[in-house]
Amino acid sequence: MERRNFLRTTGAIGTAGIAGLAGCADEEPDDTGNGNGDAPADEFPTDDLTWMIPWSEGGGTDTYARQIAVPMEESIGESITIDNRPGAGSLVGSEWLANQDPDGYTFGTINSAGAHFTWRAEGVDDWHIEEDFEPFAYSGTFGYTLIVNDDIADEYGIDDYGSLRDAYQDGDIETFSYQGAGSDSHLSTLLLRDQYGLEYENSVPYDGGGPTMEAVISGEVAAGIATNTSAVNAEESGEASTIVNLMDIDLTDTWPEIDRIDNYGDGLGWITEFTQTQLAPAGTPDDVLDTLSAAVEEAALSDDVQEWSEDTGNIVQYGDREDAQELWTGILDEMETNVEEAIGGFDEFLEIAEEES
Repeated sequence: MERRNFLRTTGAIGTAGIAGLAGCADEEPDDTGNGNGDAPADEFPTDDLTWMIPWSEGGGTDTYARQIAVPMEESIGESITIDNRPGAGSLVGSEWLANQDPDGYTFGTINSAGAHFTWRAEGVDDWHIEEDFEPFAYSGTFGYTLIVNDDIADEYGIDDYGSLRDAYQDGDIETFSYQGAGSDSHLSTLLLRDQYGLEYENSVPYDGGGPTMEAVISGEVAAGIATNTSAVNAEESGEASTIVNLMDIDLTDTWPEIDRIDNYGDGLGWITEFTQTQLAPAGTPDDVLDTLSAAVEEAALSDDVQEWSEDTGNIVQYGDREDAQELWTGILDEMETNVEEAIGGFDEFLEIAEEES
């Protein structure tokens, strides 16, 4: 993906990040305040903050946020509450965030290009996925894998994509789970069926990676789409295994024997890889955005978070306001082209999704 050229990782806190934090303490108050009638921006924050996650607890986005929140609290000097608002493939929480006060006290993580896909697929017209947010940082890259229940895998000898595909084609297993009807995960599921021979009998949508993971662990479904982050959690349960990487990103540091979907056809990175973008409502003052961005930088590059990244294989990166803005905007046109080539366009996708519901 060309957008990956903007990603950068560093092993120490950047000078700009330190300067941004220091500046907030040293500058004189602005007589005009922060533009919203509250305390001057250089005093931000003076109260607790809310970090909105538009997915259920236990999924990839939630897991990243909970790792980064603790050192971010230490950096910013106030408590941060994680607020999970799942539903509609992340649109419920995203819409809620777009309508919050632009004062910096409420921000969120929304993943591109997955959120862009779902917003476009749902035909939302009362708020805009790009125009109604101020991107101020990104903190990592993650994406989709396939996980399978261990008891089922053992029974039918499933250890790679080929054997999973054969088990569905032979009728040994029937159910497959994904993360949200009408979402990027739903399209990925359709592409696995139509282009990669995954002939499941029943596909079941869940609200996010956490519930999808739990369904596979419990044996409620045989296999499903998980983020690589929630796949690690699934394996730690001792009840499920990660067998296929749907991304273009190499995951062999985490799973040396993992199969890759591009061994069976074209890569799916355009629909299965996401950048975790931190956003505030449009109109949030620049000084406040700078403070939040610097705090994300210090937290993401802290020793504890980098150790977690190394131990789990979860990719933690920091991108500043400019990087985040460039990654967040202009995705919709690119997505239109990709969906047209993959399935005939959004109208075709929605028609198929409606038939399955």
